[in-house]
Amino acid sequence: MVYKVLLRKLSEALLTLFCASLLIFTLIRLAPGDPVELLLGRTTEAAASHTEAYDERVSELRGQLGLDQSLLEQYMTWLKRLLHVDLGTSIHTGRQVSAEIAERLPATVVLSLSALLLQVVLGLFLGTVSALKAGGAADSFIRLVCVVMASTPAFVIGLGLLSFFAVTAGLYEISSEASPGKLWLPALTLGLLGAPPLIRMVRAHMLTELGQLYILSALSRGLDRKRVVQHALRNALLPVIAMVALSLTGLMGGAVVMESIFSWPGLGKYALDSILLKDYPVIQGYAVVMVSLVILIHLVVDVIYALLDPRIHRREEGRA
Repeated sequence: MVYKVLLRKLSEALLTLFCASLLIFTLIRLAPGDPVELLLGRTTEAAASHTEAYDERVSELRGQLGLDQSLLEQYMTWLKRLLHVDLGTSIHTGRQVSAEIAERLPATVVLSLSALLLQVVLGLFLGTVSALKAGGAADSFIRLVCVVMASTPAFVIGLGLLSFFAVTAGLYEISSEASPGKLWLPALTLGLLGAPPLIRMVRAHMLTELGQLYILSALSRGLDRKRVVQHALRNALLPVIAMVALSLTGLMGGAVVMESIFSWPGLGKYALDSILLKDYPVIQGYAVVMVSLVILIHLVVDVIYALLDPRIHRREEGRA
């Protein structure tokens, strides 16, 4: 029965990936702008004075890039390449998209995992403290900070921290290198931005667990309060895991602003530059990679759920 559950999960993942590819392709083509004209605009200065030659060059490039085909033909060509793990060639660099993504993916993964680690530490610690001190000054202060952080635009916090640490304090050097010395500030910024939802969730589930009969009974019997809190936190972790997974997928796909602010050479900055240039293969390849990572992360979360709570596994087998 286990293999049937796994097969169903994989089938759902493949269907999701197919639907996502269709949506990605359609939305990109609906966006205004022409990648060929943008490409020629960078190299052809006399386009206006040589209209006929310019139009011929545009038609020639469209044929070379396959943009003269119908949208259905373009999609089927791209889909066939995807089946062979071929993301195509960048219009502006002429390099394989998979190679360019592979160069930048480690920087984004390192940044995302570092920020996620900070989010988890802050979420578990401050969420637990807030629950244990519910109604007190510490709880009120933590909740106020969470509201302020959640209400402030990400670029404002990023630019504020960059201005303070790089300009005022001189503790951060702005560069486009993916070095450990340049990692801490963008990771700190992303961690602080993503921590408030996790803090609130941990607080809410901890309050629910602390109000359970088994916790009250354990405390009344004189069990060590620290051990009781640890048991309550363990039981409250199951829904938090889903939040952590969502945070990771959000970090992987949504670090565009922070990577641009801090000049971090990851996939986010790469995708933003490609969007401005209308580089279709790069945008499509980036989106597919991000969707695939999201699907993979959720599959891993399902496995972790089944390990932590066998009842979930039995329900899945019953549905299969």
